Amino acid sequence: MLKNYKMKSHLVRHWRIRNLVAFAFIISVFIIGSCNSNQLNVFEGYKKVNGVFHYYKIAGKGEPFIVLHGGPGMYHDELYPFFLNFAKNHKVIFYDQRGNGKSLMENIDSSNFTVELMVEDLEELRKQFGLDKLNIIGHSWGGLLAMYYAVEYPDNVNRLILVDAAPVNTELLIKCYEKQITMFDPGDWDYVQKLWSSDEYTAGNPEVHNEALRISEGTIFSNKDVIDDYMKAAAFNEVTAKNAVALNELATNMKLNIHVLDRLSNIICPTLIINGKDDFIVEEAPKLANRLIANSKLVFIEGAGHYPYIENKEDFFREINYFINNTRPKNVYER
Repeated sequence: MLKNYKMKSHLVRHWRIRNLVAFAFIISVFIIGSCNSNQLNVFEGYKKVNGVFHYYKIAGKGEPFIVLHGGPGMYHDELYPFFLNFAKNHKVIFYDQRGNGKSLMENIDSSNFTVELMVEDLEELRKQFGLDKLNIIGHSWGGLLAMYYAVEYPDNVNRLILVDAAPVNTELLIKCYEKQITMFDPGDWDYVQKLWSSDEYTAGNPEVHNEALRISEGTIFSNKDVIDDYMKAAAFNEVTAKNAVALNELATNMKLNIHVLDRLSNIICPTLIINGKDDFIVEEAPKLANRLIANSKLVFIEGAGHYPYIENKEDFFREINYFINNTRPKNVYER
């Protein structure tokens, strides 16, 4: 079973690691700019946390929300452009997890790439950002990481928003990937496996990575019209493609050892579990999390797969804002 799962684990996408050596000199740099959406101020830079230089980007102002990307191995880019409207009324904090995206590590191995260290990174970032409690929005793997954090530091979480979160045990995760394989068009599953095993892919050729990405991610979009929008944000370049190869095995092993299920009763904050109705994440997974997290609500978004914040953004953000407005003390944050 585990051997078969390792083949399927290629679908645990975007495993990346950033090279430290060429970029170490920029660790103290902060860039201030503005985006094109109503001239939101955007701040980006690095914070040293537990020996890793974590890249971060902050957009907007108001009540702060920290956003956790998927993977392991993805980074904030696949989320950032789709949350800019949300940032008009909230401070949105993105960061690349250790070994991912622009975050800088000199070396990465099984001793320094663990769930426990990622949880401690988030806790230290909470302190460095000056936040008493966290509002967390976690997508896919980021949703699972959010749960790992919330069971360890329940008093430090104000709200959880789990977006198509990875399942809370490995058995359900395998069922998800088995379901995804059935969603490939005829011939595409065999073809994408050839891409994954090709010399060009293992050498980090971004064109081959992007071809495989479009095919594999295309299976988990219900609204196929927005796949180009996703690819524009998430496409590999030469650095991230090589990083995806470097991080592959570590991320696979991490997902073979999910260990949060028995502690979900520790979570005490209001929790929104929000999934695309047509996602490859089997409905059993969010329903189980909903049963085990006491103060939680489960919502399915019609016309959406794994990326409801892209596929049906109107309904997605309506549910998000409704949840926020009904769990926020009045007149606390500047709007």
